[in-house]
Amino acid sequence: MLAGWAVAMTAVGVTLLARHAVALPPPAADAQAPIAALRSPVDSGRWMMVHVLYTECRCSQRIVSHLTESVRPEGVREHVLLVGNDARMEKALSEKSFAITHVTASELSARYHVGAAPLFLVVAPDGSIRYSGGYTSAKQGPEPKDLELFSEIQSRGIATALPIFGCAVSAELRALINPLRLP
Repeated sequence: MLAGWAVAMTAVGVTLLARHAVALPPPAADAQAPIAALRSPVDSGRWMMVHVLYTECRCSQRIVSHLTESVRPEGVREHVLLVGNDARMEKALSEKSFAITHVTASELSARYHVGAAPLFLVVAPDGSIRYSGGYTSAKQGPEPKDLELFSEIQSRGIATALPIFGCAVSAELRALINPLRLP
């Protein structure tokens, strides 16, 4: 009986650790076209930043605070793919002129090939994705580095992707990370 309890507690511990310490996978390589298609004809030929956020994820909520409180670069279109509903979050983003596209978790996975949030993407004026990764180097790490990464991409053409720490959004990724279905 004690051995069974130890095995069960180890399984629970591993599941909880995986949900809070493991970096999540980046989008599939075929995400470029649907992500680039978020750009409106008016914004053609401009840099675009895309923020994939999940209203139920504390990490995404933290990113929304950063986005709405920081000075955003001029001349850059910023787009939010938002999973879930949160009127306060939407209002704050809209007031700062972020374009918002509401998607379901399954649509985020099927159409955009993204399974985790928060995710930061930078799309060059030619439509190529120059950055696809996280905002910080550690789970709930220091200040998000999206502006530094964007500046580096504009000056050098590339930036080293940070790991994606946050929440599994797609059903497949949630099942993989949380096989015991713990809350």
